[in-house]
Amino acid sequence: MLSKAGKEPSMCNDLVLEALQRATEDTLLNRVMFTVEPDIYAAFLERLDAPQDPNHRLRRTMTTKPPWDAA
Repeated sequence: MLSKAGKEPSMCNDLVLEALQRATEDTLLNRVMFTVEPDIYAAFLERLDAPQDPNHRLRRTMTTKPPWDAA
């Protein structure tokens, strides 16, 4: 019984380490990194900061009453 108890924490540690390794790999694999020239990055930031163009289809979708609320 003591030998089993002595192995359980090690198994638990192994499980935690495996889960941590899988989570780390998933996180790193989901990252996309690329480099660009400073002027291209500045143009990208300008587009992000620019006012949004009107989107009439989105406005119509967001203001249309859903069918489940129509009753």
